[in-house]
Amino acid sequence: MTTRIVIHAGFHKTGTTSAQSMLRENAPLLEPHVRVYLKEAFEALTERARAFSIDPKKKTLTAVSRAARAFFQTVAQDDPRPILMSSEDLSGHMPGRHGLDCYDSAGLVMKSLSDAAFRRFGRETDLTFYFSTRTRDAWLRSTWWQNLRSTRLTEDFQTYCSRFDAARSLDGILEEIAEDVTSARVTSFRLEEATTLPLGPLDPLLTLLELTDLDRSALTVLPPENVQPDIGIDAVFLALNQSALPEKDLQEAKRLIRRMARQQES
Repeated sequence: MTTRIVIHAGFHKTGTTSAQSMLRENAPLLEPHVRVYLKEAFEALTERARAFSIDPKKKTLTAVSRAARAFFQTVAQDDPRPILMSSEDLSGHMPGRHGLDCYDSAGLVMKSLSDAAFRRFGRETDLTFYFSTRTRDAWLRSTWWQNLRSTRLTEDFQTYCSRFDAARSLDGILEEIAEDVTSARVTSFRLEEATTLPLGPLDPLLTLLELTDLDRSALTVLPPENVQPDIGIDAVFLALNQSALPEKDLQEAKRLIRRMARQQES
């Protein structure tokens, strides 16, 4: 029996949360067809991947490999259903944090994952690494907003973008990953194209899994998540981050403003 594994390992701010929310929402319908593992099922692995992204040493990479082997040991070998893993944190920390401007560590993490998968399920395993992507300008805008709301980022958008001028594109990172996992496939799909599909960013994942007996029309489609409100609160958050407010008060102010923004949109 050949085991099919699809690992959705990134990237941040490319519709990953929306896809994962639909996987949770439709779990009862998907369960007979596919084994779905989200971040909480392999949190130790994502923690090691994130640690390696900011401290890329032999010791931290070894920790990734051990966590990958430990996870796959928990996955049954005799279950005929394909396996889907989904977490953007497998690619490391989001660029814009901890001094990162790209996913330099992703290739070696994916190699650790592929080595562990082949070790568990055999060299004939049908393994695919899938990455949702996005056009560069939209991706930079979205990561800036995410970092603005989640951290004390004090750079305006133009200054933030200048940090990425010499960084490799997401397509360039994919080429590097493909070189590191030569026994597996690496494929991608742009968020801008996925949004036109019936199931949005979940659609390409289901296509890769080849779930021929699944009635896709029965699945619940959810609205996009983690979308930046288009009412100018990014300027407010930037001013708050640049202020002298204590961290606790800053986070409370952000929560209040986001709550008000959601009420306005509803």
